[in-house]
Parts: sequence; C-alpha cells; structure tokens
Amino acid sequence: MILVALLAVMLGAVIQGSIGFGFALVAVPTFTLLLPEVVPSGLLLIAVPMTITMALREHGSIDLSGLFYSTVGRIVGTVAGVALLAMVQADSLALLVGGMIVLAVVLSLFAAPTEVEWGMGMAAGFASGVMSTAAAIGGAPMALAYQARPGTELRSTLSASFVFGTLMSLAALALTGRVDGDHVIFALEMIPAMLAGLLLSRYLKPWLDARWLRPAVLCFAGIAGVLAIAQGLG
Repeated sequence: MILVALLAVMLGAVIQGSIGFGFALVAVPTFTLLLPEVVPSGLLLIAVPMTITMALREHGSIDLSGLFYSTVGRIVGTVAGVALLAMVQADSLALLVGGMIVLAVVLSLFAAPTEVEWGMGMAAGFASGVMSTAAAIGGAPMALAYQARPGTELRSTLSASFVFGTLMSLAALALTGRVDGDHVIFALEMIPAMLAGLLLSRYLKPWLDARWLRPAVLCFAGIAGVLAIAQGLG
C-alpha cells in the first residue's frame, strides 16, 4: 500500500509540475480508496510545499494582477461554497460544478482563447473556490483561464494562487480539529515522492510548452469535470 501511495503522489506531482495542476486528480481518488483518513488534510499538507516550490522556480513569470483578482475570487468562492453546502447536498454541488467545467472545456475547443483580465481572473478564482469546497478538485477553472498563456506563466500563477487557497483550506480544517499529527507524519513521508515528481516534470515541461500544453490543460480539466460529475452521481 505504501508503494502505491508513493507512486500516486509522484505521478500527481509530475502532472502538476508539468501543466500547473492535476495533483488532486490523481491523489484524491487514490487516497479515498487507500487511506481515506488522509483526505483532504494530509493531501493539502503535501500540496503546500509543492505549490510553493513551483511558484518559486518560475516566480519571474507570475501574473501578479491575475493572482490578486483570482485570490479575491477564491476567497469569495470558498465562502460561497460553504454557504451552498449548507443549502444543498455536496453531491448536487459537485454535479453542478463538474458539468460547468465540462461545458467550459467543450466551449474552449471552439472558441479563440482570450486574455486573462480582472473579470476572468476573479471568476476563475471564484469557481476554483466553489469546486475545491464541493469536490476537493479546484485547479481546473484557473487552468482554463490561463490555457493560452505561456507555460511558465500558467504554472507559476496557478501555483501561487494554490498556495493561498491551500493555506486557507488548511486553516479552516485546523480550526475544526481536522488536522492532526498523523496527517503531518503522512505528509512528511510523502514529500520525497512529491519532490521526485517535480524533478521529473522538468523534463516534460519543454516538450509540453512547445506544442502540447493547451491540449493537456483541456484534457485534464475535462477529467476534473468528469470526476466531479461522477462524485455527484455516486
């Protein structure tokens, strides 16, 4: 079981290190089956050093304006997600958000990519906050917003945004007593696999950035939407 856990973390880090998001797409389903007690707190503790590392290694390309507006949107979206969960079931919210992501991916296939202005950044952050709350998979909206941007900008801006979002989620979990020493130990055990995945992603980035980054973003965003729909139907 520990080998499968390490491989899942490494694969998730390879994907996230290459396209800016995707760790949760691998880690959440895997650990929900293997070690449900580490979801989400243990995975968020892994995500903190991972996203900080990614933001720092391409920090010169961070879109500061987009980061600001998406963070504001993320805060509002997280609060809205919590409020919505008080009114509707989590499965229904996951189904709705997942359907919206799949629709956005389909529309992206036929529409010309646009610049990330303040409205789009705030909307992407809002959707990310709601989706993280509903399905623990919040990277897709931000990735769709930055799908046409250079790889360095996409990865660094998403990573910086995820640092804030992850810390907010961890703070909320800690205040409700859902982060403990076992989660910290688990995260420490997984960090070598996470670092190995980020190292391997360095070899994929040039190939993806040259031609395949946008198709990869759309593919994994679609997977995120389908997983959210499956969670809602399940």
